[in-house]
Amino acid sequence: MPDSPQFPVVVMGEGLIVFVPETDGPLAEVPLFRRSLAGAELNVAVALSHVDVPAAVISRVGEDGFGEFVVAELGRHGVGTDAIETDPHAATGLYVKELAPGAGRRSTRMHYYRSASAGSLLSPETLRAPAASALLDAARIVHTTGVTSALSDSCLSAQRELFTERPGQLRSFSAHWRAALWRGREDDGRQVVAELARSADIMFVDVDDAAEIFGVRGEDELRAAVPEPRLLVITRADGATAFDGADRAETPPIDFTLVEPTGAADAFAAGFLAGIVSGLSLAGSLARANRLATRVMSSTRDHVG
Repeated sequence: MPDSPQFPVVVMGEGLIVFVPETDGPLAEVPLFRRSLAGAELNVAVALSHVDVPAAVISRVGEDGFGEFVVAELGRHGVGTDAIETDPHAATGLYVKELAPGAGRRSTRMHYYRSASAGSLLSPETLRAPAASALLDAARIVHTTGVTSALSDSCLSAQRELFTERPGQLRSFSAHWRAALWRGREDDGRQVVAELARSADIMFVDVDDAAEIFGVRGEDELRAAVPEPRLLVITRADGATAFDGADRAETPPIDFTLVEPTGAADAFAAGFLAGIVSGLSLAGSLARANRLATRVMSSTRDHVG
């Protein structure tokens, strides 16, 4: 494996379009929306690029204007796009945010239009295409999330193949429990997400998802319940904890003005991975993750930019 790959981090997942309302209120009353890039893994790639860690995306989009936008926008952020396939039959997925003022913070509802999207048709064959295969052979870290696990059986098969062990490569996984995507098959979903988490070298999870998936809340309880990942990162409202084996580091929350939280977990993961690539300590990687997450939460975008 090369010592300095062109793209040290490669992510795999669905690319989406998000429509963000220009004003708060019910969708029926909002006249204008702003188009933006979305997708959990893509958010990670964009954030990495903005902290000078080159990242590339393996994904699929529709042969439509939205797909063209996803590829062009990723390129504008400096993200590698050679391994994004274009599907002439399936559309690019999208979702719409609904924003409303809450008690001290905005509340956000998501309305998804992604059934049978091009991204949901990711498969092991996607990874075996020449461009994707070359990226994976050289990558230091591969990253995916529990969102992709829920989209289809072929996506899950691709994730399992993505996590095939390669010498010198770290497998990174954000749990991202999405109950709506697992509706009617919640028990299967918990088993799937737990399986991928246990096969990862780096695992990210927030305390609520940890309770839903593993039935535990405390950091020490989770470390005991999920000992397999060498690096375990747990986020919560009042900070974050990271484990490297038995070693532990903590970071408090940063004081800033919250605008909207969507995408913060992805930026957090990107900051931590950037720290690992850059050779920072456990505490340094955690602090970098914290800082990058606040940049996303300071806007209504899902990604750093």
